[in-house]
Amino acid sequence: MKEPRKQARRNRMRKVLIVDDETMIREGLRYVIDWKAYGFEIVGTAENGEIGLEKIEKLKPDVVIADIKMPGKNGLEMINA
Repeated sequence: MKEPRKQARRNRMRKVLIVDDETMIREGLRYVIDWKAYGFEIVGTAENGEIGLEKIEKLKPDVVIADIKMPGKNGLEMINA
């Protein structure tokens, strides 16, 4: 018999945040992948690293998909902050 906590962890949807300066990429990633089928849900998007950091702190995503080259704070600077 499986423990309820382990079962809940397996069934929990993983939260994803998409950070990219290109609207078409942000929206495309949101709709081209059947996130729910893989156990993920998009909890937010951000158009640059500064907003991405704010949303990471607020939304506490499990996964962040970030563009490397963005104006302002880029993806690498964001993950090193």
